[in-house]
Amino acid sequence: MTRAELLTVTVADVALLALMLLAGLIVMTTLFVMYKRMQKQRNQQQLALQSAQNDLRALCNAAVTMGRQVKRLQKRLESVSLQQNELDARQIQIDQADPDEQSYQHAIKLAQKGANTEDLIEVCGLSRGEADLINMMHRLEKVG
Repeated sequence: MTRAELLTVTVADVALLALMLLAGLIVMTTLFVMYKRMQKQRNQQQLALQSAQNDLRALCNAAVTMGRQVKRLQKRLESVSLQQNELDARQIQIDQADPDEQSYQHAIKLAQKGANTEDLIEVCGLSRGEADLINMMHRLEKVG
């Protein structure tokens, strides 16, 4: 081989080597760009995950608060239910009480609303003396 042939082969080899280096550089650049994109996506996903975790934490706290409120309302409902049962028992006692006592209570209410003695006798079945007494006590309450 002549010297010129060696130089030609060497230049061809150098050109091939330069092409290979250029291709390698292009591949490296492409890989670097892809790496940066993936890194950006990962950061965005981490932010989204962190936001979702914060939302979940807030929901859990709200659920705990609601649970406490429900428990408090259940206790209040039980208390009101007990009071209602007591009132129902008292009403039953009143309903079963002496009928004369009920007519007196009714007469007092009527007298307080302005019923006269004749109305009390007729509606409640009271004697004239009882009706007069209830009206007199009512007038005393108004004056006093």
